[in-house]
Amino acid sequence: MNAAIITARAGSKSIINKNVFMVNGKPMVHYPIQAALDALKIDKIFISTDGELIADAAKELGATIIPRPEELSGDTVNHGIVIKHAVDWVNERHDDLENIVLLLGNTVYIDGEIIDICLQRLDDDRTLDSCMTVWEAQDDHPNRAMEINEEGILEAFGDKNRKVSTERQSYKKAYYYDQGVWAFRKYTVEKEDGVNPWWWMGNRSAPILRTWVTGRDVHTHFDIGISEWWARNPDLMKELLNKSSENGL
Repeated sequence: MNAAIITARAGSKSIINKNVFMVNGKPMVHYPIQAALDALKIDKIFISTDGELIADAAKELGATIIPRPEELSGDTVNHGIVIKHAVDWVNERHDDLENIVLLLGNTVYIDGEIIDICLQRLDDDRTLDSCMTVWEAQDDHPNRAMEINEEGILEAFGDKNRKVSTERQSYKKAYYYDQGVWAFRKYTVEKEDGVNPWWWMGNRSAPILRTWVTGRDVHTHFDIGISEWWARNPDLMKELLNKSSENGL
């Protein structure tokens, strides 16, 4: 069985009731649930939440609620622990659970096709532990990162003596999880040996490269505006997904 698990907590400080904020007439959490419904390879859909409004919205589309215990509520809880709790909850009730697709409740940048692409990678290569959607860093490359020191002055992040070219093309390529799809086999949450900080993803995770910046979860009203634009342009999403497939990643 392939299960989609959406994580969506109630206690957002940036936007009140963020996961049920209306985006183009639909609660935001409906977008990842609908993507899972549209995926051909997803058998069951669950949502881990501590919010009554989120649970009600999820039930409208037929998702099964995973009640999140109080100790896993709040904005300081390690997301990986929440994921492990959800996977264990599903595994206890479905002995045929094999793969999990983890989706965020506050993003619209997914559809059924990208979920199926990730699960197909796992089907095609049994040596893989997981698969995730990523973007290739550009101006956000780690070589360009800075920090503010105790004097309030900007300086290079990490090694202060490193020499970095202004030519971005000279950098070693770097990639970021794009808030889209985490697809993994159920045993990886027990192994806890994934690439930091995604320890639940196992040590062999395949990338699905999407256009920079494809993914964005919502933290501000600026993000809401971008999400609304994205949701109104499904043809553009399809074009970007097709380009991803052509990359062969």
